[in-house]
Amino acid sequence: MDDIEDLLHRRTDLSTFLVHLTRDTRKHDARDNLMSLLEDRTIQARTALGMAASLDEHLKDTAKTQRVVCFSETPLEHSWMMVRDIRGRRQEFKPYGIVFSKSFSRRQGCNPVWYLDITTGHPWLTGPVNDLVAKAKAASKGRLGRLRGELLAMQEIFRLTPFIEQMGNPSGTRKEFWWEREWRHVGDFEFRPRKVVAVLAPETDHEDLADEIAAIDVAWEARRVPLLDPTWGLERMISALARIDPDDAGPWPE
Repeated sequence: MDDIEDLLHRRTDLSTFLVHLTRDTRKHDARDNLMSLLEDRTIQARTALGMAASLDEHLKDTAKTQRVVCFSETPLEHSWMMVRDIRGRRQEFKPYGIVFSKSFSRRQGCNPVWYLDITTGHPWLTGPVNDLVAKAKAASKGRLGRLRGELLAMQEIFRLTPFIEQMGNPSGTRKEFWWEREWRHVGDFEFRPRKVVAVLAPETDHEDLADEIAAIDVAWEARRVPLLDPTWGLERMISALARIDPDDAGPWPE
């Protein structure tokens, strides 16, 4: 009789890892943002997402904040797709990022996003969620009818809403991001260098980036974290993770 753990390791459509990609921001490019999170050993939860994101102002300083860190469960050999310029996508990610094991991420509180269909023609599952949010708001108002943050933070629905998103085409605007296989962590995500599986970056930047990461501190120098180019295929990534000499990693000798 087989153990499910042994079978899952052979499923190439399921990933053992979660990837957090960085992007260009107003002040810094994706590479700088990657280095910043490696130095801080923290990925900050800056954006409120989910079906109660509009209540972020009232919940942001509580355990039920709607601000999250986002990851993708896409298998590593398909991470090239995540950094393409895709029409209609909300964010444009660059080929820089950081890889964690799914086991470590789950222990830290990461959870898959739950997508609810809002396609016209059948009952929306988002209706009951919106009703629960509305009831929570109604129960959290003071005498003057204003929302009180401390009361709002007592409502359990807000532990769930950061992980709930919509999919479908209800009004001519398609919202289909389930293929990203997103996972989220509520609040800042902290890690140690030895918990990092690999760092993603273009191959042309590997030599310089490796030196910069090692120079952060002794823990990063000791880790010697593998660098993977997200455009590589699986075999090339395996060679890098195994630390095979690059001259020996190709299909024929250099």
